[in-house]
Amino acid sequence: MARADAPTPMMQQYQRLKAEAGDALLFYRMGDFFELFFDDAKVAAACLDIALTKRGEAEGEPIPMCGVPVHAAESYLARLIRAGNRVAIAEQTESPAEARKARGSKALVERAIIRLVTPGTLTEETLLESSAANWLAAIGRAGDEWAIAAADISTGRFELVACGPGELSSELARLSPAETIADASGPGVRITAGKGGFDSMAGERALKARFGLATLDGIGSPTRAELAAAGGLLAYLDATQKGAGILLDAPRRVSRTAHMAIDAATRDSLELCRSVSGSVAGSLLGEIDRCQTAAGRRLLASDISAPLTDKGSIEQRLALVQWLHEDALRRDRVRSALKAMPDFARALARLTAGRGSPRDLSILRDGLSSADALRAELAAEPQRPTMLDNLLPRLSGHETLVEQLRRALVESPPIDASKGGYIAEGYDPSLDTLRSAASDGRRAIAALESRYRDATQISSLKIRHNAVLGYHVEVAARHADKLMAPDSGFTHRQTLAGAVRFNSPELHEEASRVVEAGAHALAAEAAHAEELAALAVASANRIVASAEAIARIDVAASHAQRGAEGGWTVPHMKDQACLEIEAGRHPVVEAALSDTGERFVANDLRLGSDDRLWLITGPNMGGKSTFLRQAALVAVLAQSGSFVPASRATVGIVDKLFSRVGASDNLARGRSTFMVEMVETAAILSQATPRSLVILDEIGRGTSTYDGLAIAWAVVEAVHDQVKCRTLFATHYHELTRLAGRLDCLSLHHVRAREWKGDLVLLHEVADGAADRSYGIAVAKLAGLPPKVVARAKSVLAKLEAGRDATGGIAAGLDDLPLFSAAAHPEEQRPDDLRDALGAMDADAMSPREALEALYRLKEIMGRE
Repeated sequence: MARADAPTPMMQQYQRLKAEAGDALLFYRMGDFFELFFDDAKVAAACLDIALTKRGEAEGEPIPMCGVPVHAAESYLARLIRAGNRVAIAEQTESPAEARKARGSKALVERAIIRLVTPGTLTEETLLESSAANWLAAIGRAGDEWAIAAADISTGRFELVACGPGELSSELARLSPAETIADASGPGVRITAGKGGFDSMAGERALKARFGLATLDGIGSPTRAELAAAGGLLAYLDATQKGAGILLDAPRRVSRTAHMAIDAATRDSLELCRSVSGSVAGSLLGEIDRCQTAAGRRLLASDISAPLTDKGSIEQRLALVQWLHEDALRRDRVRSALKAMPDFARALARLTAGRGSPRDLSILRDGLSSADALRAELAAEPQRPTMLDNLLPRLSGHETLVEQLRRALVESPPIDASKGGYIAEGYDPSLDTLRSAASDGRRAIAALESRYRDATQISSLKIRHNAVLGYHVEVAARHADKLMAPDSGFTHRQTLAGAVRFNSPELHEEASRVVEAGAHALAAEAAHAEELAALAVASANRIVASAEAIARIDVAASHAQRGAEGGWTVPHMKDQACLEIEAGRHPVVEAALSDTGERFVANDLRLGSDDRLWLITGPNMGGKSTFLRQAALVAVLAQSGSFVPASRATVGIVDKLFSRVGASDNLARGRSTFMVEMVETAAILSQATPRSLVILDEIGRGTSTYDGLAIAWAVVEAVHDQVKCRTLFATHYHELTRLAGRLDCLSLHHVRAREWKGDLVLLHEVADGAADRSYGIAVAKLAGLPPKVVARAKSVLAKLEAGRDATGGIAAGLDDLPLFSAAAHPEEQRPDDLRDALGAMDADAMSPREALEALYRLKEIMGRE
């Protein structure tokens, strides 16, 4: 006999499935709800802000429970996934009737986990951000080699990239994956445990099996680390998708040197794809985006995240942008055609995974048809750029599929496919017959309703339908007696508060015909939908290629439009280490100023082999940081294939970009602002090459004056003498200007400012030479520091400057290293002659003449002071 507190069969089944789900929340299907129990219920209820209830007991304690309706599950899933949760979906794998037939009247319905929903394995439109890729990244290792395998199964893109352990975080920053998995944590990387398979031999077998290959030579002979990463990724996808189809293109090996290396700190500093607040608005991406398609926006983000380093490839992109830029009418036609283009790449992914709908099929139909129309229009244009000629053939080849989808589907399939109505009339004669039978039956039922009203003299009699009773006769309770009579021909079915429901042999016969025809019609439509989806999936490679071509054209048109709006120019690319910009602007700051009616002050820059390190001084708020950042953004835009905000620009290819601008704590990892600054500076000095671009702002300001100046001094020398890269170095340490005398490739520059009638005027212009002073107190006054504090600061500054003039300043002795060979000696205290003279006077004993002479002596002493 079972114990009273033993788990019920349902709870035993739940606990078995929960053990399989592991740390994922378990959505346990019960009828029309997904229910969660125990700790899962507590987490979900708090995250979703829904009621936490109880159901049954376990070990004498009530079992916490909450639930969400199945029809609205996607919206709840979205919130749980965004909160960082993973969710296992446990569905009923048989109906209650099948369970009763197989195992008796009290049999428990079988359930199984059909999918593990994780941030990196999403395909549903409502769960994804349309304008951002959704990468799942796997980190693999083989000996001393490291690699990343990354897949976006919502579009099919699959990449492999080999990298050193010090480059992992930079590559992950480029991808910005929704989820990262590995067997063990990589250097400085936080990951989720994978599902095994992180073995190069297993990875090789998995890749060959997945893509039907006898050898991997065709995909570039991946390294052992790349194979290990790919094996882990494919194993994770198999484990989470539970046999569902996965859209994956053949893996593309991405050379680590094929794109500009940009670490996470630099991306944050420059706000490439996200602003400081974490939104796209206010970032470089948000400012330049003029894309018309979701696929274009995703590709634009990818381009900005990974600017190219191959001059020829960059120039091909620029040529397409220039071709669209030079003819406004052509550009408008292309952009208008793109605007109507649906996101058919992600529709294909849903169809591949078995989660698609007839609407996804119509998206494919419309998208591929529009792609072919755009191809025809562009093919008619004369003197097309090479890149466009390479893209156009990828937009066609879908005529058979498009024609079949056009014949098979109605113009706008319904959102709810469960009720049918998406297969067009005339596509399948047998389906039309079934629909006609169902329609005739419904007309017969309507005629039967009219006949029953006449026979019973009950004008309010209705024939209704619901999921429980099917078709039935309904009358108000006051008329029920007429139909209750034994000879009425009606059978009582249900009594409600204000109505009574009946059946009749005639109604049952007609209803059976309607239901049977309707069920067969729905089954026929579903079968056609499966056939059409299979046809689409069979053409997946060509469809993905078309989607990528559309995205590339959209990005080029976006760049052309943004360039036309802002008066931007096409950059000239060089392989030499140079960066020459005339009238350069910061695109985001310029746009923000234009909203207020202010004008952005453009500035020139010239970095070359003989002048590759600019030391920039000047006041806070004068525009130093903006000038530094805009130089970096010009390089990013140019190498991404975009026009740049300048009247002229020559950009030497940058292999690595580093930015140490701004300060922030990382208290969670035990790092102060100064520690973060030093870690980032150390990374720059160890990783930068002569082809890199480095922008540094206020190095050393987070510690004492002597320590800070020493560090800044040494960093300038290291960048100049050892790294030898293009560098913009902004500082308030005016003592560093002494280095211009002995560092051949260093030049002095400053942001201009003037004081007018006691007020500071910031000109935001970069000029040659060092600034005459920092204007820090003037900036403090602008910021609203109390007048007494400003006055006191001026007094202290005067004393400090007097001391500096007398001793040669804190930089005295730095011209010859080593720095600070002896500790600075405190100044001897000077006697206070004025105080001594006053103290020696006896005012009561002085004659008028003596008093006058004493006054002259005091005046003389004051003159000496």
